[in-house]
Amino acid sequence: MKVRIKETGKIKTLSIIDTVTGVNWVSDFIGNTGALQDGQFTEQEDGTYLADAETFQWWSKVVEDREALDVRIKEMTAVYGSEVIADIVQDSGNVDLEDYADVVNQALDAFENDKTPAK
Repeated sequence: MKVRIKETGKIKTLSIIDTVTGVNWVSDFIGNTGALQDGQFTEQEDGTYLADAETFQWWSKVVEDREALDVRIKEMTAVYGSEVIADIVQDSGNVDLEDYADVVNQALDAFENDKTPAK
């Protein structure tokens, strides 16, 4: 998703690549929060979105954190199985979007620490 920063006119990119399909689903991720309708992003005629720098920075961190979490979930699923990891993710709770990746990572860390043999 290409975003033109209001203050500078520079175009920057947001993306989350699905670990299974390779598809960039960032527009769905952001759109499902309502941010494409509530004024955070305004679609332009050229297909880019207009956003202020603060909004872009906030979303950039959330997107980066989510993509890294998705990679970790895929890797842990290969080791521990999809049901186990899905349960951990599900049980991590309902938190604010900017805290989601951190909370799930903490739950995954706790699970891995319980699985690590004592030295």
